[in-house]
Amino acid sequence: MANSALASTSQAQVRPAVSQVKQVVQERARRRADKAACIAIAEAAQALLVALISRAAEEARRGGAARILPWHIGRAVQSAEFRSSPFFTKTTARAADGTSGGTAKEARRAARAARLDGHVKVNPFRSLVKRTARAHGNVALAAPLVVALSAFVLEAVNQVADTAGEAAAKSDATTITADHVRTAVTDLLAGDLQARALAAIDAALVAEAPGE
Repeated sequence: MANSALASTSQAQVRPAVSQVKQVVQERARRRADKAACIAIAEAAQALLVALISRAAEEARRGGAARILPWHIGRAVQSAEFRSSPFFTKTTARAADGTSGGTAKEARRAARAARLDGHVKVNPFRSLVKRTARAHGNVALAAPLVVALSAFVLEAVNQVADTAGEAAAKSDATTITADHVRTAVTDLLAGDLQARALAAIDAALVAEAPGE
């Protein structure tokens, strides 16, 4: 039980807050989402962020860079792992990585667009992005990328929530559940990225289960 509690605490510290996810779901999907669904959405978004930062960190180290720069993110997104996933073919996701020109102005514009689209602030995700970069990339982020990747996290939450809401609507469900989120992840992601996201969701839900 102690180990499960520790795992739950650790996971909660490195994923979007459930309260933030719940707000996005309510505003975008117009459906109630149970706690398990919000946890699942948060884990899916975090899995995307971890995969992107980890691959970008590899690009940075390969080039001898001391920090992740916009073009490292661009190269990561162009890898086969990401290009095979429908999530990364979305225009807003591509814009949110801040790599169209690599400027701070464009990164801020992408973050502002995502913020307005989601009706929530992206600022709460900044600390999450920084912690994830330290934990999974061990490479510092260029300042504009903290903003841009915060927008990326919001975009991930938005897309997973939207797709889970569509899955709920198809089954005439009034509440979005973790199973609807799993369906969304299957639709949006492919290959190892999909497998890692689903595994993260399952692990988080087991850790959150009472009495475990």
